[in-house]
Amino acid sequence: MPRSRSGGAALITALLIAALAAVMVSGMLWHQWGAISREQTAKEATQARWILRGAVDWARLILREDARNSSVDDLSEPWAVPLAESRLSTFLAARGQSAGSLPDAWLEGHITDAQSRFNLANLAPAGRPDPAAAAIFGRLCATLGVGDGPLNAIASGIASSASSSQSVSLTTIPAAASLPSAQTDASGSTLPLRDLQDLARLSPEVAAALPQLAPYVTLLPQPTPVNANTASATVLAAVLDLSADAAARLVQVRTRAYFRSTADITTALGQQQAPTIPPLQVGVSSGFFDATAAVRIGQFAYAERALIQRVGLLTQVLRMQRVPPWLAQSPAATP
Repeated sequence: MPRSRSGGAALITALLIAALAAVMVSGMLWHQWGAISREQTAKEATQARWILRGAVDWARLILREDARNSSVDDLSEPWAVPLAESRLSTFLAARGQSAGSLPDAWLEGHITDAQSRFNLANLAPAGRPDPAAAAIFGRLCATLGVGDGPLNAIASGIASSASSSQSVSLTTIPAAASLPSAQTDASGSTLPLRDLQDLARLSPEVAAALPQLAPYVTLLPQPTPVNANTASATVLAAVLDLSADAAARLVQVRTRAYFRSTADITTALGQQQAPTIPPLQVGVSSGFFDATAAVRIGQFAYAERALIQRVGLLTQVLRMQRVPPWLAQSPAATP
């Protein structure tokens, strides 16, 4: 009996040691696999970012060539044609180049006219409220069912931000004081709003209204007119103070022949319906564009959106931000 008991204890001990060893080996293998996976993801992210930098340069080239050919921007031009998901090696083969050691990557994206939406910066040029722009924004909010609370908060926030930006530009303040991530800094000073997402910090009401407003408004570094050749009927109705039917007819007219000047808009509407077109609020060309592209390498997907400013033949990237990959798909037509 003693020998049997000692043998059984030894067997149990051996099994416990074996189980402990298996757990330790499994843990080491799991950590090793995690490290390899993280390294692979980091490598694919770096490759994706480099590919997207090339895509943004490509977008800049398209916009620059467009400026050489025309001073008017409309949706029939090459920049407005989206790129469906395509294998990257296809582009290299078309140019007689070899993919070499590049990963099996897929690229898709599109360029949209940032001035197809109402620019909230118009509400307070140089920090001074603009009644005409406020009226446009009021009509747009009414159409979208956005109440006076978010409307007034946004208008006040834009004015305060513009005033703050003006004062910052006229004084010497350390760069660290300009923090775009909040409405005010620790001292209570108003901070500039740089992107549409920053408006969510104005109030909970504004944050709740942003999904409704986002397809129709933007926030650019400076006031800009709405491009009548690319704006939706909803935006045109607000900017030109038209009925929904009149704005829809205007969109139909431009599909047959784009507007070369604001006089063409007046002609298209007819003398009875033609409003007084505010020159600072409506135009037929654009200087700001959003270029959104996504790269897929295996199961890894990465997308970025760049705001590109075009002045003459000069194009420059003002900001880039990571976005969900689905935003790089061809956007649906906005009414």
